[in-house]
Amino acid sequence: MKRFSSTLITLSLLVPTIAFAATFQVAKDDDALFMVSVPVRDDLYVAGGLVQVKEDIDGDLIIAGGEVTITGDIADDILSGGGRITLEGNVGDDVRMAGGDIEIRGTIEDDLIIAGGTVRISEGSVINGDAVVAGGMLIIDGIIKGDLTVGGGQVYLAGTVEGDALVDVESLQLNGEILGNAKIVSKDVTVQEGASIAGDLEYWSSEDDPYAGIVGGEIFKNPDLHRAGKSIPNEAFLGAITVAFMAYFGFTLLSAALIILILILATNKFPKEAAKLINKKTWKSLFMGLAFFIMTPIVAMLFLISIIGAPIALFMMMSYGFAIFFAKALTAFVFASFIALHYKKKWGKVALFFVSIALFVLMKLLGFVPVIGWIINIILILIAFGALMQVKMDVWKKVA
Repeated sequence: MKRFSSTLITLSLLVPTIAFAATFQVAKDDDALFMVSVPVRDDLYVAGGLVQVKEDIDGDLIIAGGEVTITGDIADDILSGGGRITLEGNVGDDVRMAGGDIEIRGTIEDDLIIAGGTVRISEGSVINGDAVVAGGMLIIDGIIKGDLTVGGGQVYLAGTVEGDALVDVESLQLNGEILGNAKIVSKDVTVQEGASIAGDLEYWSSEDDPYAGIVGGEIFKNPDLHRAGKSIPNEAFLGAITVAFMAYFGFTLLSAALIILILILATNKFPKEAAKLINKKTWKSLFMGLAFFIMTPIVAMLFLISIIGAPIALFMMMSYGFAIFFAKALTAFVFASFIALHYKKKWGKVALFFVSIALFVLMKLLGFVPVIGWIINIILILIAFGALMQVKMDVWKKVA
């Protein structure tokens, strides 16, 4: 177990620093600045604490981080999640973002879907498609050439909307232009000099006629808009959920790919022997895996009681944490070897890698199936880890 645990610890230290390929990048640690300073001629997947993309990307950019800054131009889509996101470059297609503090400064050639605590579409920025924005505080100073859909707390609209506008907020400060029709639900409204709505306006507000003198078409106060309750745009929340899911799923997939790749390159015997045991001693493997996950923290706590055993306890818990975090990746790797053995496939390392990734994705998808999917995943993980434990125990017996 010592060698196997040591291998797991070593891999856990290597994972954050190794990239799977030129277009997959992971920051060294949560506090380190990770900078993309060379052009990328393909899609780019980036994850880290502090991430800066300073050069152009010729494909999509999938990026997640605590603080994300994008100053290079992106040829296709951006999908981003983070604590603070700043987009200064231009984007050739759609942008979908979710975060705590988001600022858009560049030009987006198609649609923008964005959700955050504070969102600013700065002066000089241009959205050539539609914009769907949700958040606590929204500041829109740029140009929206398509339609604008807004939901949130406080909204400051000082830019230009060339299409129609749907606004459902608590408080609205308007000193920009809406060139199309508008439907606005806002309890508090402040209209400043320079504000205008060129088309028709349907609205509800607690104030009487707050839009007087700025509407070019017909104006109609509709009490039903208020009685219908809040209708924060479903598109924004769907976009936010999509961003969060994709960022998380992409990061876990990248981490799993790194682990599987390292295991394939580092070891060949253990997965094959484990596959044989799964085929012959399935139930024993299941109970051995259950024993591993139950007994490891108990044994670690017993070591922790004594001062001498504290380093051993720490070592065991680090290995245990690694095993839990990468349980699906390790299980996918073992069962890929099992499939190769069971169906007598002579797979090379590349084929084994992609089969392992496919199994990992399948396990992640099973995780979204309540109860049944969870049970299947747990059983597979217990069997895989139990088989690995038996392989190591057999090695001990031979050495002893």
